[in-house]
Amino acid sequence: MFDPRPSALDLSDPCTAESEVSRVGRVKADVPGLQPGDREALRRIARSRRVPHGLATRAQLVVDCADLGISGAAQRASVSETTAAKWWRRYREGGIGALHDVPRRGRPTAPDDVVRRVLGCALEDPPAGAARWSTRTIADATGVSQASVSRIRRRSFPKESPISPLLQQLSTAILTYVDVGESGCAVGFAASNGESAVERDPPPALADAVETVVCARLLRPTYDARATTLLNRLTRHVSGPMTVIVDCEIDDAARQWISRHPDVDVDVHHVPGADWLTMRQAIWDTIDLSQATQLREVQQLIRAARRDGVEEFSWWRTTDPASVLRTASVAAKEPPGGDLSYVVRGICMALSAGDLSAGDAVSPRSIARLSGVSPGRVADALAVMAEDALIDRQSGRYLIPALTTRDVIETYTARGLLGTAIARRLASDESELPPVVEEQLAGIARCHESGRLSEASAIDLDLQDELARACGMPRIGAMFIRLTLQLRLFIAIFGLHYRYPTAEILADDGLILAEIRRGDPEAAVAAWRRKIDNCAQYMLNFATERPVKS
Repeated sequence: MFDPRPSALDLSDPCTAESEVSRVGRVKADVPGLQPGDREALRRIARSRRVPHGLATRAQLVVDCADLGISGAAQRASVSETTAAKWWRRYREGGIGALHDVPRRGRPTAPDDVVRRVLGCALEDPPAGAARWSTRTIADATGVSQASVSRIRRRSFPKESPISPLLQQLSTAILTYVDVGESGCAVGFAASNGESAVERDPPPALADAVETVVCARLLRPTYDARATTLLNRLTRHVSGPMTVIVDCEIDDAARQWISRHPDVDVDVHHVPGADWLTMRQAIWDTIDLSQATQLREVQQLIRAARRDGVEEFSWWRTTDPASVLRTASVAAKEPPGGDLSYVVRGICMALSAGDLSAGDAVSPRSIARLSGVSPGRVADALAVMAEDALIDRQSGRYLIPALTTRDVIETYTARGLLGTAIARRLASDESELPPVVEEQLAGIARCHESGRLSEASAIDLDLQDELARACGMPRIGAMFIRLTLQLRLFIAIFGLHYRYPTAEILADDGLILAEIRRGDPEAAVAAWRRKIDNCAQYMLNFATERPVKS
């Protein structure tokens, strides 16, 4: 259910606990002192390796004050009773947020346009040969000194954030929603039982992806904040339970909207636009590490929107997190071949980040960090991929293939033949197509309307795979899906700027589905062949512009 409070991040309300704490008295653990839910949040802060040492010490001190009294807490922390009493009083008056350091005064901040240029680099691909942006490459790209870049980033991405207590209540979170539009910005999270960055050092690519997600707000220069519009957009795409953070104030109109939708299990909180970027560290600390690959995909979609000049962006998870993010125990029960799609996605992420290129050896350990699959099972999947000619194998090493135009022709020839059998079988069969196919076609239409070209291409491949699964021919379906993995690798090796225009994707897919539903096998096959011809032509046109072998 929606939380109708204006902001759960307003930590200035005084604690309502009625117990009085003596300067030297001992307070029992069952005596009211800590606000509801704060004990566990304070303990997480105290144990965290990601927060400043002073904040962790103060968090433990407050817990000890509630359990041992001022004198006992001071003795345990080796501080004076005056210091212990001061931080206990600050917590009682301002909650967990009052334990953070107050920012010190420094030199004047950089002009807004300079700040936007520096931070906006997160929305662009890094320079050729660089896996990620650094202060030096940002300075070179923006014309701002490296020292100024460092200062801007430190001020924009502090280690402490007012949102930290909120996300720490989730312990570990999965990103479920990102929305940037005329009426404001929103990000949504669902609780997870996975492993967070606080518990284990995350890969640098994860921090890079989180920064792009937070900086997506910079896609638009201005906003006309309307909370009700944000809420309406939210409920069209997602369902709870979910924690949502918005950058516009929850006004009276929004509260009325919330009261009229008691069935929506979404908890909404407000972070002002000026503080939006401070969420980076808190999200990084809380995000489920097994979502790393998907976050890199979201990062690429946001960067594609920036390249296309699009000022609106929406992304939402279309499946339950448990069905996508696997725990180690679940992954261990799957056959090696079942890891292929995860491993291919990990390789594509490494290719897009510049960590891999054609001819490079694939490190199972590196792909394991990106894919959420163990190194041993990555090695097994790489062996299967080599047998299927998805990658090369030389002297016991697995290499990214150097593509040729012949590879493109061969892949699309095989895909055309297999797809012909799939289209003919589906059109001849009287059974209904799976509902997800229609949902995917609608998703392509939304991408076309909003200019999200890269995402439309990815959904298009997913739709084709769903048809392969639905045709009732397991061997042909499996071979077709393997070719889809090869196409994903092709696009990543060529560079993620390759796109099959969304208008043609929508027209071709719509015609194929219409002919299948009409029960006309010949027309369905003709529609499929037209689509394959279009796809192959765009890929070949792109390949001839690249330095690939013929």
